Amino acid sequence: MNFFDRAIKNVIRRPSKSILLALTFFIIGNLVIIGLGISTASENAKILTRKQMRAIVSYEIDYDAFWQYADSIENEEERNDLYQNNYPKLDPDFSNKLMSDKRVKAANFFSDWVQFYGRDIEYVPNPYADENNNYGEVVYEDGTSMAWVPPGFKIQANNYPNQIELAEGTYNITEGRYYTQDDLDDKNQVCLISDELAQYNNLKVGDSITISQMDKNELSRYLDGTDMTIEDFDLSLEIIGIYDNTKELDPNDSDTKYMQPYELPANIILMPATTYYDYSYNVNKTSYEYNKNLYPESYVDYEYPDYDEYVNSQSGGSAVFLLNDPLDVEDFVDDYKAELKDFTKLNANNEQFNKLARPLDTLSFFSNIIVVIVVFNAIVIITLVTALTLKTRSYEIGVLLSMGVTKAKVVMQLFIELIIVALLGFTLSVISGSMIAGKVGDMVLDYQKETEEQYNTEDNNNYYYYDTTYFTEITQDDMLSQYEVKISPLIIAEIYVLGLGVVFISILIPSVMIMRFNPKQILLNTN
Repeated sequence: MNFFDRAIKNVIRRPSKSILLALTFFIIGNLVIIGLGISTASENAKILTRKQMRAIVSYEIDYDAFWQYADSIENEEERNDLYQNNYPKLDPDFSNKLMSDKRVKAANFFSDWVQFYGRDIEYVPNPYADENNNYGEVVYEDGTSMAWVPPGFKIQANNYPNQIELAEGTYNITEGRYYTQDDLDDKNQVCLISDELAQYNNLKVGDSITISQMDKNELSRYLDGTDMTIEDFDLSLEIIGIYDNTKELDPNDSDTKYMQPYELPANIILMPATTYYDYSYNVNKTSYEYNKNLYPESYVDYEYPDYDEYVNSQSGGSAVFLLNDPLDVEDFVDDYKAELKDFTKLNANNEQFNKLARPLDTLSFFSNIIVVIVVFNAIVIITLVTALTLKTRSYEIGVLLSMGVTKAKVVMQLFIELIIVALLGFTLSVISGSMIAGKVGDMVLDYQKETEEQYNTEDNNNYYYYDTTYFTEITQDDMLSQYEVKISPLIIAEIYVLGLGVVFISILIPSVMIMRFNPKQILLNTN
């Protein structure tokens, strides 16, 4: 008879001991299933929530850190110098490095959402605007006045040859193309306009439009008596593409009727950032040189910056990166945060996300602690039971050893006995644990939510993951709605592997005891 057969017969021959051990494994299995179920459900809820959010990382200025540092400077002259000459700026080279990462799908590094006036192009009017909403009056110091005309267009000038709106389908190019890296490098005067704007002005790909940052009437007043012309402040652009902006005005939104023309989705013009920088630099330089000749005493201590310095000063307050996978966001931030310069940061809004996930993190932490404690106690209990059992089975072991059965096979017999009982107990616990884990998990989550509300003066439902444009809005209720305790095949497999490990560790001390047995001495002592 081999050791496997002996193990089965021994389990059957001692039913009371086998039942007690099986009951022990049953209780252990239920506790472990509930713990693993709650921990897994908590982690899955966070993962599912993250997957539903846009994979956004924003490279931006850390204003809070900057203001705190500035406030710590007691010398007013040093503090003013900090504001004027050392104000934090984003590093374009670092932004380019982030853009080159394979995990990045698209990026928006806008110079700014600059407003422009049209010269030979009319903006699409707001169909829901109040009467006279777009009009006002400007009164000058000499008493004269002029009707204020709102800018008609908003410029999105990107530093990269892709855009988050295009990658996500908010903008869809219907004709032509988007600008390329060559267009950026060569500062080509090209643009894309919306299909509504194209239809309104009867424009097509290949046509040209002229825009300016200043209203024509206001500019005429400014240029009166100078040798400069209105055309010096114009920007001519070739239309290389027409796109469909899927964002639509909501007539039921009370803010819609107050929107200015440049705020309308139809009036957004896309252009290379370098084209805008070049235009803005030259226009401002023209004004600077004119005013310096006119009022030289006012420009003694000021020199117009060079092109690169000017571009750096015009770069926006943040560069926003869209990653391919939302689950890469945290790793992406961790990989680059050590390279950040002072007063800049990579913002994935993890602080807000972690705040929302706090009840789930607490559940996961305590459930993992419970699993560790249960497994440790299980090892201790099974080890003690097995070791004590050896005293009552010393004669059996002595006979087996005297018959030539190796000590290794005796250990294997004990191991198989425990495995059989453990399989029975864990199998029953899988059945019962699957039925009660969900209810226990919901009860624990409800208790945790109540506890969290008692110690949190802020309304959890008012936390949200947001940015004016790109971060996905989400409440704590949205995240907790993803929490569902399910006993998956993976958890069941973990239970059996864990049980095998418990039995293996529990048999180590008894194995050492068996290896020290002397069969002749055992039989003599028994007689």
